[in-house]
Amino acid sequence: MSKTFWHRWGQLIAATLAVLAVVSGIAFTTTARNAAQASSGRIVISFWHSMNGPNGQLLDKIVDNFNQSQTKYKVVSQYEGSYGLAESKYINTLHTNVTPTIMQQSDIPTMTAVGDYVPIQQFADADHYDLNQFYPGILSGFKLKGKLQSMPFNASSSVMYYNKDLFKKYGVKPLSKSPSYSEIRAAAKALTEKSKGAVKGATLQIYPWLPEQLAANQNAVVVNKDNGRTAVATSAELNTPAMQRTFAWVQNMIKDGSFQNYGTGSSASANQMAGFLAGKIGIFMQSSAAAGTIAKGAKFKWGETFTAHADGVPANGVAAGGASLWISKDKSKAEQQGAWEFIKYAMEAKQQAAWQIGTGYIAVNKASVKTAALQAAIKKNPDINVPIEQLQAGKVNAATAGPFLVNSQMDQYLGTAMQQIYGGKDIKQSLQEAQNEVNKGIRDTNKNNAAILKSVFTK
Repeated sequence: MSKTFWHRWGQLIAATLAVLAVVSGIAFTTTARNAAQASSGRIVISFWHSMNGPNGQLLDKIVDNFNQSQTKYKVVSQYEGSYGLAESKYINTLHTNVTPTIMQQSDIPTMTAVGDYVPIQQFADADHYDLNQFYPGILSGFKLKGKLQSMPFNASSSVMYYNKDLFKKYGVKPLSKSPSYSEIRAAAKALTEKSKGAVKGATLQIYPWLPEQLAANQNAVVVNKDNGRTAVATSAELNTPAMQRTFAWVQNMIKDGSFQNYGTGSSASANQMAGFLAGKIGIFMQSSAAAGTIAKGAKFKWGETFTAHADGVPANGVAAGGASLWISKDKSKAEQQGAWEFIKYAMEAKQQAAWQIGTGYIAVNKASVKTAALQAAIKKNPDINVPIEQLQAGKVNAATAGPFLVNSQMDQYLGTAMQQIYGGKDIKQSLQEAQNEVNKGIRDTNKNNAAILKSVFTK
């Protein structure tokens, strides 16, 4: 959610005008999709995604296997760049033959506000499809008023990564499965001091999703109305005891000299990963999907733990991240049914197990962990099961559903607050200023887009 809803909605209005102009000059009835359907006799299902490299290759394999498993449908997958680029193209081609039948996207609020989809709940209910086969802690992030809007596919959660070899080299006790803030701080300080500064013990990227997860692990929401899941959120909840505890922890590590600040922007994540792989960072927090990159690049033994929890506060669990699959509303019933059949195939235990092994994303199907392939992978490296164990241990509630907010200024202002706090500014003041700015944006959005927001909760 890197762009504001205002910008997204402006794109949508511009796109509508652009589409009218294009339709007047081009006959959309002659499309590659129709030609392919005529030649193969199959109903062609277009699928836009944002998986490239090895992940994209594995996704294409799942598509190919589905196409070979039956003769009625043919799914045609197409890489459309990053989530942001794919979403922009999607918005700019709405209601044309260009838009896909299946869309992979991580920006849930914008997709629901645009509204060009059929909720997955409708297909599941009509098909008597058992959604209980999936982890409820993952499904909750893709629900509004209890109804599943899209199917989580490449799911992830926040975890802590640490360099086991560095811990052993400097005689630091390995992290527990569910470490506290004080445990992380003590380990970071010991690594820094015993290495004489050659290693910085820990880092927490200036990336608002991370403190949101740390708040969720304290059973704290970041917007009202049950994190915006039961009704349109009307105010942010950033200057809370949960956020204050989190940033006091960070500031204490900064004071200890054991914290590395990689700054903000597009290079921060890459520099953080490079620092960890180079043995310059002992502990960092990131998506569980980063495990694939670490496994390929690390020349040392490394481990995963649950997301850290504040001292004296029981671990509540974290929200699922990643992206989901959406079925377009303005496609034929036959295409929509084909999309649903593919989604069911992709969510089978066997496919999900292969997806987790090959990518590091979480197998959403609970039965996947019982497959021979995933059991063998876990036996070889038990740490890859940490995200699943964290899900199983976590609570399913408003906090772990994550915030639903059709206003991405949250990222902007919480990110600014993080920069200020890392620079030594007062925690409460920084969070209150961020909260005030986000609340202004929420009020403006709710006032100017009341009808759109109301429709989001009536699907």
